[in-house]
Amino acid sequence: MKVEIRAIQHQDAAGFCAVLDAVAKERKFLLTLAAPPVDRIQKFVDNNIAKKYPQFVALYDSQVIGWADFIPSENPGLKHSAQLGMGVIKQHRGTGVGKLLLGKVTQAAIDYGFSRLELEVFANNSAAIGLYKKFGFTHEGTKRNARHIDGVYIDSLVMAKIIS
Repeated sequence: MKVEIRAIQHQDAAGFCAVLDAVAKERKFLLTLAAPPVDRIQKFVDNNIAKKYPQFVALYDSQVIGWADFIPSENPGLKHSAQLGMGVIKQHRGTGVGKLLLGKVTQAAIDYGFSRLELEVFANNSAAIGLYKKFGFTHEGTKRNARHIDGVYIDSLVMAKIIS
């Protein structure tokens, strides 16, 4: 399988939106249950490109199949840190796409100058937790019953990587 990992481009917004929507509609991995409208995604992507924030897509046969980004808070006291957003469509999970994306976006976030990389992951997502640990993210805390969907409570783990 030939997968290309590259910085997101303006024309990738619709594909990114479709992947975000597909992952969200699985109701397992993201807080959101559907992607925002594509025009909002386009503004998000264009803003990230303009600010040179680390945001990458995975392409297979020229189609977006995954993304990863580290986006900082707008709060001046939190500009040193960035929050991970990431997803891969179901058909391409377990093939190394997530590893490629996380490696690329983590290095780009370090190169950008962030000194704290953070994420939240549902406690039942053992594959993602294992991947994050391989990249040096450590568990900082647990948000108990952080999510309640379809009658089920799920804890959320807070993980971070400190860049010295």
